[in-house]
Amino acid sequence: MSTEDRLRDYLKRAMVELEDTREHLAELEERRHEPIAIVGMACRYPGGVTSPEELWDLVAGGVDAIGEFPADRGWATDLYDQDPDAVGKSYTRHGGFLYDAADFDAAFFGMSPRSALATDPQHRLVLESSWEAFERAGIDPDTLRGSSTGVYVGNMYEHYANRFLGVVPGSVEGTLFTSSASSVLSGRVSYTFGLEGPSISVDTACSSSLVALHLAVQALRRGECTMALAGGVTVMVSPEPFIEFSRQRAISADGRCKSFSSTADGAAWAEGVGMLVLERLSDARRNARKILAVVRGSAVNQDGASNGMTAPNGPAQERVVLQALADARLDTRDVDVVEAHGTGTRLGDPIEAQALLATYGRRRSADRPLWLGSVKSNIGHTQAAAGVAGVIKMIKALEHRTLPVTLHVAEPTPHVDWSSGGVRVLTETVRLPVGRTVRAGVSSFGISGTNAHVILEEAPETETATEEATGDRLVWVLSAKSAASLRGQAARLSAFAGTAPEADLPAAGRVLARRSGFAHRAVVIAADRAELVAGLTALAEGAQHPAVATGVAPADVRPVFVFPGQGSQWAGMAVDLLDSNEAFRAQMQRCEKALRPYTGWSVTGVLRADEGAPELDGSHVIQPVLFAVMVSLAALWRSLGVEPAAVVGHSQGEITAACVAGALSLEDAAKIVALRSAALVKLSGTGGMLAVSLPADQVRELLEPWRDRIWIAVRSSPASCVLAGDVDALDGFTAAHADSVQIRRIAVDYASHTPHIEALRAELLTALDGVAPRPTDIVFSSAHRGEFIDTAELTTAYWYESLRNPVLIEPAVTAFAGPGTPLFIEVSPHPVLGHDLREICESAGIAAGVAATLRRDAGDWQRFLTALAGAYVLGAEVDWTAAVDPGPDRHVDLPTYAFERRRYWLGDAERAGIAPAGIDGSGHPLLTAVVPMADGGFVLAGELGAATAPWLADHAVDGGVLLPGAAFVELALESGALAGCDHVEELVIEAPLFLPESGAVPIQVLVGSPDADGRRHTGVFARAGGTWTRHASGVVADAPAAADLCAWATAWPPADATPLPLDGGYARLAELGYEYGPAFQGVRAMWTRGAELLAEIAVDDTLDVTGFGIHPAVLDAAFQPMVLAAGPGGLRLPFAFRGVSLRASGATLLRVRLVPSGDDATVEAADASGRSVFSIDNLRVRTAPARTPARGAVVHGVDWVKPAIAAGDESGFVFLGADPLGPDVLKGFVVTTISAESDLPAALREVSGRALDLVRMWADDERFADSRLVFVIRPGDLAGAAVRGLVRAAMSEHPGRFVLLEAEEGFADWAAVSGAVAAGEIELVASGGTLLVPRLARRTAAPASELTGLADGTVLVTGGTGGLGRLVARRLVERHGVRDLLLVSRRGLDAPGAGELVCHLGALGARVTVAACDVADRDALAAALALIAADRPLTGVVHTAGVLDDATVEGLTPARMDAVLAPKADAAWHLHELTLDLPLAAFVLFSSLAGTLGNAGQSNYAAANVFLDALAAHRSAVGLPGVSVAWGLWDADSGMTGALTPGDVARMARSGVAPLTAEAGLDLFDAALGSAEPLVVATSWDTGGLRARAELGDLPPMLRGLVRPPRRQAASGGPALTPSGGDLRGRLAGTTEAEARRLLTDGVRAHVAAVLAHGSATGVDVDRAFNELGFDSLTAVELRNRLNAETGLRLPATLVFDHPTVTALSDYLFKNLAPAAPSPEETLRGALERVEAELGALNGEADAVRSKLVAILQAGLTRLAPGPSGGGGVVEKIGAASDEEIFALIDNEL
Repeated sequence: MSTEDRLRDYLKRAMVELEDTREHLAELEERRHEPIAIVGMACRYPGGVTSPEELWDLVAGGVDAIGEFPADRGWATDLYDQDPDAVGKSYTRHGGFLYDAADFDAAFFGMSPRSALATDPQHRLVLESSWEAFERAGIDPDTLRGSSTGVYVGNMYEHYANRFLGVVPGSVEGTLFTSSASSVLSGRVSYTFGLEGPSISVDTACSSSLVALHLAVQALRRGECTMALAGGVTVMVSPEPFIEFSRQRAISADGRCKSFSSTADGAAWAEGVGMLVLERLSDARRNARKILAVVRGSAVNQDGASNGMTAPNGPAQERVVLQALADARLDTRDVDVVEAHGTGTRLGDPIEAQALLATYGRRRSADRPLWLGSVKSNIGHTQAAAGVAGVIKMIKALEHRTLPVTLHVAEPTPHVDWSSGGVRVLTETVRLPVGRTVRAGVSSFGISGTNAHVILEEAPETETATEEATGDRLVWVLSAKSAASLRGQAARLSAFAGTAPEADLPAAGRVLARRSGFAHRAVVIAADRAELVAGLTALAEGAQHPAVATGVAPADVRPVFVFPGQGSQWAGMAVDLLDSNEAFRAQMQRCEKALRPYTGWSVTGVLRADEGAPELDGSHVIQPVLFAVMVSLAALWRSLGVEPAAVVGHSQGEITAACVAGALSLEDAAKIVALRSAALVKLSGTGGMLAVSLPADQVRELLEPWRDRIWIAVRSSPASCVLAGDVDALDGFTAAHADSVQIRRIAVDYASHTPHIEALRAELLTALDGVAPRPTDIVFSSAHRGEFIDTAELTTAYWYESLRNPVLIEPAVTAFAGPGTPLFIEVSPHPVLGHDLREICESAGIAAGVAATLRRDAGDWQRFLTALAGAYVLGAEVDWTAAVDPGPDRHVDLPTYAFERRRYWLGDAERAGIAPAGIDGSGHPLLTAVVPMADGGFVLAGELGAATAPWLADHAVDGGVLLPGAAFVELALESGALAGCDHVEELVIEAPLFLPESGAVPIQVLVGSPDADGRRHTGVFARAGGTWTRHASGVVADAPAAADLCAWATAWPPADATPLPLDGGYARLAELGYEYGPAFQGVRAMWTRGAELLAEIAVDDTLDVTGFGIHPAVLDAAFQPMVLAAGPGGLRLPFAFRGVSLRASGATLLRVRLVPSGDDATVEAADASGRSVFSIDNLRVRTAPARTPARGAVVHGVDWVKPAIAAGDESGFVFLGADPLGPDVLKGFVVTTISAESDLPAALREVSGRALDLVRMWADDERFADSRLVFVIRPGDLAGAAVRGLVRAAMSEHPGRFVLLEAEEGFADWAAVSGAVAAGEIELVASGGTLLVPRLARRTAAPASELTGLADGTVLVTGGTGGLGRLVARRLVERHGVRDLLLVSRRGLDAPGAGELVCHLGALGARVTVAACDVADRDALAAALALIAADRPLTGVVHTAGVLDDATVEGLTPARMDAVLAPKADAAWHLHELTLDLPLAAFVLFSSLAGTLGNAGQSNYAAANVFLDALAAHRSAVGLPGVSVAWGLWDADSGMTGALTPGDVARMARSGVAPLTAEAGLDLFDAALGSAEPLVVATSWDTGGLRARAELGDLPPMLRGLVRPPRRQAASGGPALTPSGGDLRGRLAGTTEAEARRLLTDGVRAHVAAVLAHGSATGVDVDRAFNELGFDSLTAVELRNRLNAETGLRLPATLVFDHPTVTALSDYLFKNLAPAAPSPEETLRGALERVEAELGALNGEADAVRSKLVAILQAGLTRLAPGPSGGGGVVEKIGAASDEEIFALIDNEL
């Protein structure tokens, strides 16, 4: 080759290589700048934010999420000090907090409680949020195990562990610091999920999470990982950030970031966590992820040597912005908005703004400025989680193309020249343009000087796939690691399913199918949304539902396919699957091909009953067809992921088992089943078979007379077997034993599995020659051998021997005893072995599951799905992605896993001390530190309050939270144990210790040095203000020897003890002043035995007894039998203890024996084994002093609280007057706003009349039965308050029909209203951008003595001569020193008892004027006021006047409304106007609980009284005295309650209201006089009634705070005692008409008895008219509501009048609940189906029953058949028919 050629060749190669190099460089450059997709995100931030959607709702709604310091972290109660120079203090007490940061699901992540306690809560939050982020991305985290997924997490605090430097609590010693180190955080995530990519914890202070995101982006581009988690977390365990920055004056005084505002005054510290899932954009598209947004570019740099270590650097910020733009290959004008660092500092914000002006602000047009905002204005500065918070906010903003307003910007900071560029602060919401790509920048600047900037781009457009409506079943698969989490998941999904678009429902099923599978499982298979929601709701409530399968999968489940012999066949079996399932159809075609050479006919032809095909009759047809069906069903199971670990077959089923296991080829198996079944035909008529209900070994003894003529053919189960042999011998056996043994003749005329088969030996061995068994990995359990065998033994000889010899199905199944849990799946068209399999496993002690496949007449895909679900919940691993209906790959945002969290916070149970100072930590929950003294004594210190011991609030006595005497004993025991003295010789309580409602009380326990006998003095002190008070003193010493076993407690309960009823016991104690909450209601049962009291004590399951010797709540409960058994009397409290010995700690269940003697008692307690726990030689109680005015009476007020609810569907609202009421109204909300045009008091009639008309229309018109009418009332509208009261009562009469909403004009958050109503709320107030709901809450009112000026003049009492008026008049004189009274009433001195009242009050020194006056007449009232002497001016008004005129809303008229409004509401308004210019000390309005709660039948009274409540609030708001007292039920003859019947009182008790004694009511009146609130609820509660309503689900939302929610009833396996409507229908459907009517009559009778307060239902005459029984409109409404709840119907209000007796009403319910009577054909077919199902379950006993049934059927057909000329020969066919032929004939003929 010439030089020129070589040169030419070289140049060619060089050019090619150069081009390759260019392409490679271009590829590298593209990869270096490749966009990174964000495909998943999760977060928790202040304001209760638990998801990105909730964060968006918060910022879009302009919500301020700042709150007060958390009370449960052990921070000093006096941490706040407004002096910025106060050492160790913070001059703010606000921030943004995760108040539940300590809560964690340790078990879910495989952590022990000890490990969880030692793990920093920041780590825990990241673990949960990472899981949620993966779930939101549609990724099963288990699929990432072993993948190169990276983890990058920003965090900056290690305070959780560092609090214990030098003194590590023993419970976490050796693990605390490694479990909480920042460096371990990212590694913990990688370890937990098995991720093997880079794992880096990042701490650059406030920029940590954005730097973490940058590192993740770079790693993905460089190929270091294929996916990445990135984010950040901050939890402030210690208040140090507040203290340190208070000294620097760098934090905002009010705890709010005023980003870029002229009023900026510092940062506001906050907490949070945010995690993102990242993937290269190309990978995300290939993996079909939902792309939320794209990271186009990012950059990180450092301030370097700037003007201060912590000061921001403007030029560095400019550089990082430009570097990020370069990385994104974008221009500054390509970015629309920047989510700024924006901490709200006077220095930092202007520097940041100037940097943005110098970069993004340049060369921008005026109409396209760069928008600037900060999420910190909403939630505060979440520090290491701040950057990712901004990213999540911007992703949602780009998605919604809306930029939310930045809060607290009075005007942009004047320290920035905003005119110099195109940057504007978001002082109002801005819509982003459509039609072009929008982008956002996010900045984070660390106090470390490390800066980060990220550029986000909206998600690329994708085509949204359309979900076609297929009509297929909705399949939703749920699983969890605990039962509670499964129910929680169901509740979340139920809420989602109720409001999701229809197209999302099947798509959601596909998403759920891809989620991780756990042990607690459920599958919902529903026809439509309604059934889906109902099923999920039932699952959430722990109830059963036909659409739901539930179960718990064992750890090592091994599926075993079980194939039965002949008998499971039915005509048309599996034909639906042939038409609908490709896997089944394809396998069936292969089976048919393999069988046809031996049968000559088509299997599918037989199944479809094609013309010319043989009938499904005879073994030679049945067995090959069954074989084909079962092999094809097995293929279907396998196509959906269920692979058998083993197989077992019964008789002919062994051939199928061998084929499915792969031990036989399909061709060999087909040959065996076809030729063997054909050969059996030759034996027809030579023998028979009997099913015998006795064990085989027992039957063998009975066979001696028929030796060698009858043999045991099948060992069916431990209780049954099958015999086969000669016909006459079988007859003889039957004749001999039929009377004592259940025997059934099987419909076969040959004796298989006996020597009779030897006649076929040569034929079978020849015909089956050439069968070639194969090895397989699937275990084969031989029913011929009764054990596992090598499949090489399945030769020709085996298939002859298995037909000749007995079937040993029992030992074949018991062979599975051993490792793992077998799950027997019967693969057949109908289950026939299930009963035997369960019986065998139970007898052998094998924990096993049993599942079926198809069922007779149910052979379609729906039935198979049900079978699949049944196997899955028992532990089978199912490929649900293949099982759910295919559809477009649409991503649906479903609720994430419902973690079962509990609190883990180191320091709650044990706190470290300060070792260098000689202070030891205490491990006791009530104590913090122990100081050893120089003289050998000790000082134990701690704080008592709600934060340290929240259970103390449940020990309320005398109106305040009192430290129980048991707590003093526990503290003395702890102090003694510390000093080596475990016996309290004596302890005397010297002064009660009441605890404050907030904050904590410092306590000290002093233990002195020992005396000569080793005894030590001890005392318990508490500090109030600056004064220490000794509350208890005593002596501790060594414990004397004592017996360990308590003989009295070994047999429990003692046989000779008499039970003592406890019903209402705690309610009675509450009336006496012992207001015990759940923690202190520990007595579960009581007995008496002579002078002894015996009791069983059980701790509340939420109470943690860890660290206590004996928990005070447990010990206190041991004393309570003394007061529970005592009669009425004053408060009696423990006073002195002698000889207290504790022998066992941690007790939660006690058997207690008390021997009272006057004020003394001995107390012993033992555990459940009878061993001693503690003993008290002498307990002395004494009567507590009378209630002190300083404590205040116990009254209640109404709190308006924010409920925990999810947003609902806002589309279902129609506005009355604006839109016509179309068909959509039938299931939605109709909104009406009611206000008045006239002045008060006429306005009251106007609005109440309009409201009443609407209520009546809505209640009467069944078109609106499924909709709700929403009454909107404007804030401050006094007349509108009457509507509130009227509608509250209407709600009680017609539950579920009405909603009350107080909202300003322009309110639009209807999604929140929908969600609140869905959560059970019925009354709402919109305030400050959120919805609030009412809850009654306890108050400790100010003492009445604080009310001054009342006794300086005259007090007016309206209704003054009535029952309540007289009581009040006396109280004013006797207790409050009033000397001048004006009593007005309609009759004046003519009223009964008026003269005596005047004399009585006069004798007390009072001057009393009585005037007859109609207080509703303004002029008359003014004239009465004119009677007051000028020298004794009016100083107080008490308005008690009022009348009742009860009626349901249907019976109310304008006249009846007016009769009640006039003396109550009109008079109150007149009193208000007539006294406006008078210096009153008190203006008291007597309102009623009827208005607060809305009593049924009292709409008019409720309207009047709620107006009084509103008037008091109005007066209070304008600075006038005013209090409205909402009274409950008085037992005095008050004129208002005196006419109540015993039934009325019982009804009130059922509602939870108990009568007030006069004295108790007057105490509440005293408390109300000093109330600072305008509304006081004064009543006595019947806790039994409240609890009963709570258990029935009938408790009004307002009362939910008064009783503990009921525990869920554990499943018992039996029928529910009080079924819901759906269950009731099911029960009725399964009974005869007579039984159904009896069931309904008994139920109605019981409800009538309860409503009328009969002691027993037997006292109710079922044929007596309701009005004769004592019903009125109120009891009618209550009965209707009870029956609504019971039946699930919506019954009319006129129910008892339309159907006036129990019998008539029961008949009406029967017609509405019971299914329509079936036709004769349906009746017979249904009966036969039930018989068939029962026969299938009987197995060994089925043959005997079957023979009897056949005889009955033959006789019946003979009777029903037409005459000789008709009938088609039916009767003739019967005579010679087999059992199977008879049932097939019935199926075909009927």
